[in-house]
Amino acid sequence: MKNQMRTYRLVLLIALAISLGLAACSGLTQPRATRPPLTVSWTVWPGYYPLAIAQQQGLFAKHGVAVKLVVYDAYTTAYTDYASGKVDGSEMVLGDLLLLLDKRDSKAIMVTDSSEGGDQVFAINAIRTVADMKGKRIGVHFGTYGELFVRKMLAANGLAPDDVTFVNINPEAVPAAFPTKIDVGHSFEPFTSQAVAKGGHVVFTSAETPGLIPNVFAFSAQVVRERPDDIRAFVAAWFEAVDWMNAHSDQVPAVVAQVTGLKPEDIWMDGGDRVFTLAESRAAMTRGADYRSLYYTGDEYVRFLTVTGSLSRAPDLEKLIDPSFLK
Repeated sequence: MKNQMRTYRLVLLIALAISLGLAACSGLTQPRATRPPLTVSWTVWPGYYPLAIAQQQGLFAKHGVAVKLVVYDAYTTAYTDYASGKVDGSEMVLGDLLLLLDKRDSKAIMVTDSSEGGDQVFAINAIRTVADMKGKRIGVHFGTYGELFVRKMLAANGLAPDDVTFVNINPEAVPAAFPTKIDVGHSFEPFTSQAVAKGGHVVFTSAETPGLIPNVFAFSAQVVRERPDDIRAFVAAWFEAVDWMNAHSDQVPAVVAQVTGLKPEDIWMDGGDRVFTLAESRAAMTRGADYRSLYYTGDEYVRFLTVTGSLSRAPDLEKLIDPSFLK
């Protein structure tokens, strides 16, 4: 009887051990809780098109990351919402990102594109050259890349800032002010065309300042720190979308239209913005002695923004620029 009891207890102990072991193994193999999608801003600009392509072609899913595109009508609203934490990531001009760092600690993880004709300065028809702008009113968003761009234009043509009257206005609002409140304005499509249609023409573009207006994709430092695998997957899907975009340029308007709700014929594909490949982005995120380097361009913006009072202190570009996801 005692032997039978010992055997029974031994069987129970073994069964309990097996049960506990299976439970432990089951816990280890249970899938992780589903992570929320990365929320990123979107506006109609060629540098954003890889987002639409990656979403529509299933490239984010292919690389194992969920992404939610939040569509904006205005670029300025997109990056200010990023600053307030309404989205995880956003594409923006490097100079604008520098202005947001006191509101949200961020990491620039890649250079996405460069405006090389996409930003324009237009004027009333009586103004034929930049030199003719002397004494005129120029609409530009103070303390942003737009002001630096316009100042570079003036300097290259022998004019000083005091030779003109600057009017503080967002690029999206410039057409409404032209030509009654301003004689000259800085903007980009589709707003340039809206202004020109009221009686004007383009006098100067960013094709004459290559590398001055780089766009970067930034995520909050917290998101980068807590979700590095998702960021890496996002980057991989992005550059696969860039390759697709370069190989199927004729299909891009239809794909982008699906995301924006616009008509394919309203999707701007006329050049003026150079979208970077992985190799180009990697090269841009290395130290250099001209505008081909994000560090060099960043130093230029820091000097401008501190001199004009837009920044109270110089940000650390080494902490901001994070090329590790391009390796």
